[in-house]
Amino acid sequence: MIVLADNDIILKLAQCDLLDVLPEILGCDETDVFITDAAKYQLLPKKPAKALSKCGNEETVVRLKAFLDTTQTLPAVKNEALLAQLEDIDNIDGGEKFLFAAAVEINNPLLITGDKRALKALLAHQKQLPTVFSSLQNAVVTFESAVLLAMDKFGFAIVKQKLLGSPKPDGTLRLVLRSETLEADFIECLCSYSKEVLPLLAFKPRLPLQLNQP
Repeated sequence: MIVLADNDIILKLAQCDLLDVLPEILGCDETDVFITDAAKYQLLPKKPAKALSKCGNEETVVRLKAFLDTTQTLPAVKNEALLAQLEDIDNIDGGEKFLFAAAVEINNPLLITGDKRALKALLAHQKQLPTVFSSLQNAVVTFESAVLLAMDKFGFAIVKQKLLGSPKPDGTLRLVLRSETLEADFIECLCSYSKEVLPLLAFKPRLPLQLNQP
């Protein structure tokens, strides 16, 4: 398994203190995680003040540094024609175009991404992008499914405390997670955000049963 990780979800997981356990959650080695060649500079600006502002707190900076030191850099994509084809599709940005094309050239890829707009665009254009779709079908982990997988591994109480500690919670976390939030309600919310990209999601047997229900 080769894990292709995009910048947004790396940062989110670091802020929620779930990044260092990501390989354990996914059942892979730390050295199996690949990122783009620009990711380290984009995630951790050289100026400490900028890095701290981006991360939200010093703990996240430390987690990111430790994680990025264990990752590998993705090689250049060979299929320029596929990259050009992806350029013509709306809602798939530059980073996801590269990761989608890279997934086609890797055996047994797993894509970790927080960009559901790009995933929905892939689903909408799967007939135009058959190699990308076949490579990523049942092979994607989103932020929401990563949280569900973490809960399957460590339990709701532990994961909830980690999420509540995020210095920069996104809209999803602010909406569905409060100190009084119950496990069933939280799972229902995460599942509702995940159903729209269900054909792409990996580890379905470990995800809640209601996610597969209409």
